[in-house]
Amino acid sequence: MLVQSFSGIRGVYGNDLTDDIARRYAFVFNEFLKKKLGKEPLIVVGMDTRNSGDALKNSLYDALFNIIDVGVMPVACVELGVREFKADGGIMITASHNEPEFNGFKFLDKDGAVLRPKDIDVVINSFKEISKLSEEEFLDRLPKANLEERRKPFDKYLYKEELKNKVKRIDKKGKELISKYCNFLTKIVGKIDNKVKVVLDVNGGSGIVLKEIVSKLGLKNLEIINDKAGEFKRKIEPTSESLKYLKGKLTNAEFGAGFDCDADRVEILLKDGKVVDGNYLLALIVDSVLKKSKGTVVTNDATSKVVTRVVEKHDCEVKEVEVGEINVVDEMLRLKSPIGGEGSNGGVIFPPSRCRDGILSILYLLKIISDNDKSLGELIKELPKYYTIQKKIKSDKPIDKEKIKTYYSKFIIQETGGVTGGLKVIIDKNNFVWFRASKTESNLIRIIADSDSEKKCKRLLAEAGSLF
Repeated sequence: MLVQSFSGIRGVYGNDLTDDIARRYAFVFNEFLKKKLGKEPLIVVGMDTRNSGDALKNSLYDALFNIIDVGVMPVACVELGVREFKADGGIMITASHNEPEFNGFKFLDKDGAVLRPKDIDVVINSFKEISKLSEEEFLDRLPKANLEERRKPFDKYLYKEELKNKVKRIDKKGKELISKYCNFLTKIVGKIDNKVKVVLDVNGGSGIVLKEIVSKLGLKNLEIINDKAGEFKRKIEPTSESLKYLKGKLTNAEFGAGFDCDADRVEILLKDGKVVDGNYLLALIVDSVLKKSKGTVVTNDATSKVVTRVVEKHDCEVKEVEVGEINVVDEMLRLKSPIGGEGSNGGVIFPPSRCRDGILSILYLLKIISDNDKSLGELIKELPKYYTIQKKIKSDKPIDKEKIKTYYSKFIIQETGGVTGGLKVIIDKNNFVWFRASKTESNLIRIIADSDSEKKCKRLLAEAGSLF
């Protein structure tokens, strides 16, 4: 099933997601921007390393005019490119943490953020309308040109072609964007005197650019493994299970880190084989940032209370929003927040960035380790102890929210995002259970329990799971 939400468009390539679907989506996105601007928009296009990426990119190009092609690039870089190149929007070809047979798109606004919900709704509804046209009727709406000629390899920096009295422009600016991203990282993190060895597993995804970034920034003691594009040595989503094999590579390393395919998610594995909960990564970075810049910290409502406890230590507040990167981003903009993120996946959001950034998160963590002259393990032990466990349930039925509300009627229940949003049962100050239907994976319900007691956390999760 093709998943269509504000988190992006995703499906199995060749089945749920086809070249025709990609072409039509590119067309309606281009038309959406053109209607707002009154002219042909300039669109940045980037991609991860899935085998279907090139075919999908060619299909997108059939419906676009002014393109800056940045090639294989992490989504945070592509979003930066939209801002730096003063583009009108962007398209990231990726299925993020989904497995290699999947692919999809993230449509980006002019500030680099994924399209706001009201805008992506317009694009999705326009796609549904254009999907009613036959292939012949739809192709008649596209610019007339020799598609085979347009798809020849670009042997010049700037490629032009006359189409219906318009000029099709394709700039290739991957190298330039890497330099701009390195400047951005330096501005946020500063100089890192990294004394500890770290193993970074990019798993053949768009994080392969880390090799060039590390070289440009002169970083030491960082070993980058599995950096051949498109060769996935483990499951795409970095989890305790998929990163288990890394333990054998950490003999002389402080820790290992694994990225997903567009490098917005990152998980950390310690030498003892334990994965550092992403909530703790967010808590460590929040603690560091608030020492210098006070302000409200924005998280999604599934984030562990360990972050709240850290924020309270600095006499600051946490504002919770519905799960979804754009919800965090927009609330951060409104509150002028110095830091935010979604603890469940290890991606931290640093203004002026508009997305989770696994690479930036790891570099900032190295800065914290270096500045405090403490190991990651020691830093984690200084944080309040919380346990966060999640469970995925396959279901072809929607969540029965009324059933959940009735069962937990004695507790405070917090809802975000309306009918399709999350439902959070607040047991007390240190315990909650959270429910939500996934918007990136079809027929999947996510449950999260969070507690300062491991035993209670497991009991809460089991109890919540018994409702399905």
